[in-house]
Amino acid sequence: MSDLKQQIFDRYPSWPAFLQDQSPEQLIVNYDFVNNFNDVYTTSDITLKLLTELYKLKKSYAGYEYLERWLNFLNDFLNINKGLQPGVIKQLSYILYAKYSHFRLSDMKLLFNYILDSRYGTFYGSIDTQRISSSFFGYNNERKEAFTKIEKEIEERQKQSGRDTPSQLPDYNKHPSLMRYSPIEKIRELAKSKTI
Repeated sequence: MSDLKQQIFDRYPSWPAFLQDQSPEQLIVNYDFVNNFNDVYTTSDITLKLLTELYKLKKSYAGYEYLERWLNFLNDFLNINKGLQPGVIKQLSYILYAKYSHFRLSDMKLLFNYILDSRYGTFYGSIDTQRISSSFFGYNNERKEAFTKIEKEIEERQKQSGRDTPSQLPDYNKHPSLMRYSPIEKIRELAKSKTI
């Protein structure tokens, strides 16, 4: 079991225990500092897929069930006349989980904010599956671009710090076979050969 999985399992040994503190309703509070993709990138890598791997449910997948709860929460929170029906939410959850199980919990919070801000379109009197699906699709594309840019910046900073570090001679105590290439050894040999 990975360190992250062990930490989560130590803190929340059961699925109900996890949901008590990390439910979709709690995302707004738990991830209140997440306002952009940089914030998501720096958060813990608790994904929907990781939840499924960690909590083995008899008749469902934990990540899928989490997504279903999230969609129900969104449905209720938007308080639109024609919300999604429970059967539709269940089917939509399967479809979205299959494509976006790599989303972190922090992604779900940021996506929730973006949907509320109508970033991917407005719900006109009803919530429809197409609008939700296109929101996930748009968010995922933005996420890919942002993460690629963040990783390039990190790589560039690492390269820059490598260039800023002065090169050093190897530690000849650790690598005695390199001693023959040491400038000090060459000087000693040259000094010996020139002595009278």
